[in-house]
Amino acid sequence: QASGNEHRRTSRLFIYYGIAVAVVWTVMIGLFLLWHDHLLEEGAVDTARIEARAIFQSHAIYRAWNAMHRGVYARVTEQTQPNPYLKTEERDITTPSGISLTMINPDYMVRQVNELARKDFMLISHITSLNPIRPENKADEWETKALLEFENGVEEVSSIEMVDNANHLRLMRPLVAKKSCITCHAEQGYKVGDILGGISFAVPLAQHKSIHAAHNKGMY
Repeated sequence: QASGNEHRRTSRLFIYYGIAVAVVWTVMIGLFLLWHDHLLEEGAVDTARIEARAIFQSHAIYRAWNAMHRGVYARVTEQTQPNPYLKTEERDITTPSGISLTMINPDYMVRQVNELARKDFMLISHITSLNPIRPENKADEWETKALLEFENGVEEVSSIEMVDNANHLRLMRPLVAKKSCITCHAEQGYKVGDILGGISFAVPLAQHKSIHAAHNKGMY
């Protein structure tokens, strides 16, 4: 009988140890999955941030190209009207064949590109300043805080914000005045090296999270 009791105690201990190991193992797996999920969440934000940076760089390049040529001419259409805020000689010209052309300066070009990006790719971008020439370029509260940080030497501001009832990665970088920029901005008192303003971007996080969610599903 003593041997039987010992055997039952041993069996119970074995069961208890087995349950304890199973619980610990399950907790460890759960913590690992939570950690992995956190990493994927950060990865989605990082890829959105990389996307916004890449778009800013492309904006900066073709903006610089336009400034290098001191503006370019485009045919006047319903979508492309003369820029009332552009004060320069020969803003509007007519070709020998009678085609009306208007000068497109860097900011006007970026604005039109931004409008196309929002329409076709749901990418929200905005060129703005603390001292805008065009009223529509006025900075919102988030952009104003970023622009003030740029004045203190910060080179990039980003955070997760609600835009159009959805989470977006908002990112903004400064536009620094170059010699070619002064033509349009000299009357505002800007000098080479000053912060003219910046371009802000709002990248939807849903599309990036959906990609990472597919990987997470396999891991679970």
